[in-house]
Amino acid sequence: MKKILVLYRELAGYFVACLNHLCDQYDTEAVLVAYPVHKDAPFKFKLSSKITLIQRNELNQEDLTKLCSDPSFDLIFSGGWFDKEYLMAIKHKKAPALLGFDNQWNGSMKHMLSAVYGRIKIKPLFDYAFVPGSLQKTFAQKLGFPIERIITGAYSCDVNTFAKIAEERKQRTERFPRRLIYTGRYSEEKFIQELWTTFIELHAQSGKQWELHCAGTGPLWDQRTQSDGIVHHGFMQPADLTKLMLTGDAFVLPSTFEPWGVVVHEFAAAGYPIVISSKVGAGEAFLDQGENGYLFRSGDTADLKAQLRKLFTKNHEELMKMGQKSADLAKGITPDSWAKSINKLM
Repeated sequence: MKKILVLYRELAGYFVACLNHLCDQYDTEAVLVAYPVHKDAPFKFKLSSKITLIQRNELNQEDLTKLCSDPSFDLIFSGGWFDKEYLMAIKHKKAPALLGFDNQWNGSMKHMLSAVYGRIKIKPLFDYAFVPGSLQKTFAQKLGFPIERIITGAYSCDVNTFAKIAEERKQRTERFPRRLIYTGRYSEEKFIQELWTTFIELHAQSGKQWELHCAGTGPLWDQRTQSDGIVHHGFMQPADLTKLMLTGDAFVLPSTFEPWGVVVHEFAAAGYPIVISSKVGAGEAFLDQGENGYLFRSGDTADLKAQLRKLFTKNHEELMKMGQKSADLAKGITPDSWAKSINKLM
């Protein structure tokens, strides 16, 4: 049986699904060190019996170093370089180390300086890089990773679970009002206040045929817009969110900063047309402009309005056809493709 050490930040459902699949399908044991879940997203997770979870706050530097120097591990996977004690411990590794990150390369002076620092301080600690898409792949190259040691497909939702939602949604008949769904934090970088304002302008123009349903919480919760046609659900556990997804017709993520955005993969797999900003990294994998949704210029409310207006003119059959295209694109990355990439390194 193979063995992996994972040094992670806050857990997310998509990561748990991938790690569970690796352990259960590829004869692997995992020791998982993770931070407590975020207070704005207190998800409850079910881990494979082959995963041992250790809370990050229970370990000091000596404990982490002992873990990383354990020769029984076949691979050490660090989700980012944010924890200096993780990095210090990896210096004592006895197994190959894999660096996962989602930073998009943008060519700025800040990124150029980061690349120089990374080549000196970060790259020497790791043997491979695991990234979600092309912009992150470029960043990995700038850090000094050879192209053959950079693996893409680092993020995947639980495709099979969301595909079941897509199948159930296919049985639905047309009904009004239709539902546009947003799920995520209520924070400035999500461009959510502008989304509310834009939707209110479109709501009357579209004959009130659409509603905007928002799931999540965060620093802007108390400033949320209360208006006809906008429904705020607050934070939702996965089971409750699934029920909401069964009732929706399209998905929107207007973020001005979104290195990837696994939620796009989730709604694509669930057979949703999608509207996202140009800053959402996952668009490169799960959006075919005009076929399964629309891309708008990040931070441009006029363009957001224009793309939503296009969506709102679609009839039921057209929306379902777009959703099928989304579901097809979603199959390009899966927990199994994720697990195969990790298994190959071990």
